Amino acid sequence: MAESVPAWSRPLFQESPQPTKILFVCFGRAPLAEVEISGASFGLPSRELAAQVDVREHRREAKPGWFESWWGDAFGTIAQRDLGQSLPLLTHSDVCFTLSLTIPDQADLAPLQTVWGLSRWLCARGASVVLDVHAFRYRTRTEVEALSFEESDVARDVKIVLETAPTRDGLHLMHTRGLCKAARPELLSFIRPDDADAMGRFMSQVARTLLEGAVAPQIRLRVSDGVELVTMPSPEPSLVASLGLEAGVTLGRSDGESLAGIARLLPP
Repeated sequence: MAESVPAWSRPLFQESPQPTKILFVCFGRAPLAEVEISGASFGLPSRELAAQVDVREHRREAKPGWFESWWGDAFGTIAQRDLGQSLPLLTHSDVCFTLSLTIPDQADLAPLQTVWGLSRWLCARGASVVLDVHAFRYRTRTEVEALSFEESDVARDVKIVLETAPTRDGLHLMHTRGLCKAARPELLSFIRPDDADAMGRFMSQVARTLLEGAVAPQIRLRVSDGVELVTMPSPEPSLVASLGLEAGVTLGRSDGESLAGIARLLPP
């Protein structure tokens, strides 16, 4: 591997006992082209870390059920929404590569940077769709090529989901997906749909703090005079498990009041 690049920094780093877990799947049509792995070209911070990523090739003809499940079942709706008219790039693929890495929490985001770099390398070889499994997000090769990989990016690596059905007292669950790639728990809140835009901004700010290495609980975010949001242990481990999340914390008001109507507290 040619020249490497600096690792994405985590200026707020405190070590967490939660491991980093990353799983990407890159889909295409065989055979992929031969392209040299270049650290500088694909954003790889080190040869040693790249060697720790478990990269496996899977042919559709060998296990069609497993292969096609990536656009069926729970993933089907997400694939259709994310890819739209580009969905045939996924459904017509006949080879995919899984890239998995489980590693203790690190003082930088080199593990995530490395998996992205290997995915970019596979795109250069001809892969047409990249799935970030933990974030439940599909991107075409063109979309991946348009992303910036200069530094960590919460919008790129963390998805915020608002569940369509009310869950608790008429409120809807909003939660993140993808923070486990940085060895951090996902954020969970119960809100009204008309507060989603405001709460999404708050969640993004807290998620960015977690990506930068802060640990939960007890991250605080001031919303307005006298109102703070704070992370606290989730009282419902069964809910976290039902969502398929590695771990979760609740993001709520420090005074214990409901988040309903929190958008009204923002300055006009």
